Amino acid sequence: MKTKAIKAILIIIGLISILLLVLPYFAKSYAIDNSKALVGRQIDLDKLKVNYFTGTVSIIDFKMLEENAKDPFVVFDTLIVNLEPLQLFKDNIEIESLYLKGLDVNLTMKDSTFNFDDLIAFHTSTETDSIKTDSTSTNFKYNLSNLEVKDSNIHFDNQNIDHVTEIENFSFILPYIGWDQTQKSNADLKFNFPKGGFLASKLNINPIDGAFDAQLSVGNLQLEPFYKYVAEHIEINSFNGLLNTEILLEGNTFDLLKTVISGQVRLNHLKMTDINNKPVIASKQIDANLKTIDQFNNNYVIDSLKLTEFYTFVKLDSTSNNLTKLFKLDEQIVAETEVNTVKADSLVNTTASQNQLYYAINNFQVNNGSLDYTDNLTGKPFNYNLSQIEISSDSINSSSDWIDIYSEMLLNNRGTLNAKLGFNPKTTKQANIDISIDNFLLSDLNIYSSHYTGHNIIEGDMYYISKSVLTNGDLESENKLLVKNASLDNTKGGLYSLPLKFAIFLLKDKNGDVNLDIPVHGDLNDPSVKVSKIVWNTFKNNIIKIAASPGKLLANLVGGDQKDIEELTFTSFDSILSEKHTSQLDKLLKIEKQKEDLDIELVYYVDKDLQNKRIAKREALKLYLKVTSQKILKNAHAFEAYVYSNRAVDSFTLDQSYMAMATPQAVDSIAKSKAQLIIKDTEAYLNSVNPETKIHTSLSDPEDPLNKGSEAVLKVKYSLREEE
Repeated sequence: MKTKAIKAILIIIGLISILLLVLPYFAKSYAIDNSKALVGRQIDLDKLKVNYFTGTVSIIDFKMLEENAKDPFVVFDTLIVNLEPLQLFKDNIEIESLYLKGLDVNLTMKDSTFNFDDLIAFHTSTETDSIKTDSTSTNFKYNLSNLEVKDSNIHFDNQNIDHVTEIENFSFILPYIGWDQTQKSNADLKFNFPKGGFLASKLNINPIDGAFDAQLSVGNLQLEPFYKYVAEHIEINSFNGLLNTEILLEGNTFDLLKTVISGQVRLNHLKMTDINNKPVIASKQIDANLKTIDQFNNNYVIDSLKLTEFYTFVKLDSTSNNLTKLFKLDEQIVAETEVNTVKADSLVNTTASQNQLYYAINNFQVNNGSLDYTDNLTGKPFNYNLSQIEISSDSINSSSDWIDIYSEMLLNNRGTLNAKLGFNPKTTKQANIDISIDNFLLSDLNIYSSHYTGHNIIEGDMYYISKSVLTNGDLESENKLLVKNASLDNTKGGLYSLPLKFAIFLLKDKNGDVNLDIPVHGDLNDPSVKVSKIVWNTFKNNIIKIAASPGKLLANLVGGDQKDIEELTFTSFDSILSEKHTSQLDKLLKIEKQKEDLDIELVYYVDKDLQNKRIAKREALKLYLKVTSQKILKNAHAFEAYVYSNRAVDSFTLDQSYMAMATPQAVDSIAKSKAQLIIKDTEAYLNSVNPETKIHTSLSDPEDPLNKGSEAVLKVKYSLREEE
């Protein structure tokens, strides 16, 4: 009996052993044949091994196909899992180690569909059905140790942008994660990018309360492979650079929106080119020290931001600029406008915080920056370069009452600009702007000068100081302009044909310098008011005013009253120069000497009718005195009675009677003689003082409106001699 029992036991053990030996083979065949029902996709594997003594399961050369059952979806070389099978009887999953090598995953996205959506749907419905059929199922506890993924690759084909992103040598290590652990589990992850660079992370996570922190490192990551992703949002032709980061993420897996980011970011050799392959944004190095990036609480604090050799290209056209087009800001404005038209009660509430935005940059610097500016607003390309740009600010934040930003730069490789901008970040209506420009080459602005004023600037250096204060939207700006050695040339046309050359000539002092104060005022609360328009109109009006009334500036050269060099007045009967007249002419001669290119003309104006009436009355009086043998008029009423009694026509007025007595021919002759004598004496005096004088005199056009109501006067007209 004992022998039979032993034999029976040995047979049973043998059968069990055989069963255990062949079970993996049958399990492999069953899994392959029924894979679609089991996992939702066709699978294949080369070997399935089970070590019953160590609880180790090995799968060799596994392959899961795409939904089309042809192309590979997931492939790996080796999967080794070391289990504790007996723990399953205690509703506890115990994995002592898991090792996965040679994983290769192919992910595809088209529109919003992924190539694994069918798997998600399959397992979601399976889990749902399981829950429905077995509502009393027990929740398993778990203890997972030594989880490692090695030498893996991921290929992500984004067909929306026709680009494949490769992740090579993906590695992942998780020492432990348990169902009831009180400490955070840690996991290490690292992979390389095909064109250089790596990403590594260290993750610590508490599976119970979800608290986690993750250290993310990116080293020497080339940005060029991500060009097509960026090009979805920015109109660029290329995107290059080298990224290095050390980032810390802290948050909770149960509420990822509250994750807080901090750390350092460095971007080297950034370069973006526009659709014409023109570099538009570039920088040798960008360093950012992120103190707190808290999107949920609208809290953004950057401890320092430093841009080294930062370059920008700006191009204006009649309606927009290249940066607006580059970043598609016009499209965003349209989109935002459409969103704003949606009624508030139709908006979907989100879980995002409604906290007020707070931002801060504790230290901001631009070192050795540059900017290329161009526009075609005048019909000709205007190109200008700003270089050696230095910008700094110690504190920029939304809660400050005042922020100061300092800058300096080189203007077109010659002039220098220093500026201080102070503003209240809580409003756009309060700011101070101080600007100082030295040694600016005026000929750089020839395109604008020719287009708007009709003048080319041949040479000239400008020095400019501006102090502007914006208070509650009201702009008060004091601008002092010093121009040395200015020389202009006339061109045809000019949008406004300003007398700029003449104004500059008048403004020059004895040293050839131009000093000009231009106060600017305006209410920027009015949406129709633009600063550029205010400044231009102020400048234009000043130039017109100076050229139209040069007497004030010229009087400063010789002293005295401005009127003394604007006109020489005569009574109706003066025909010789008085002492005052010669004094006035002496001043004109001094002005001519100091302003050699100034043309000075004395034009004789008089109201002929008014003058002839006075001459006729005087001639009639002479006849009356001769008839009455009087030397002076003793009785005005007797004189008028005499005139009336001798009038040729009863209807004549007193003035007409004077003219009839004196005769119009005699009156005209006297008037002409008076004008000729004044002009002759004036020219004689000028030539006697300076035989080489070019001051000249002339009679005005009788139809000139300036004659109307005018006493006899020599009006002084100034112009540039070459502009006659």
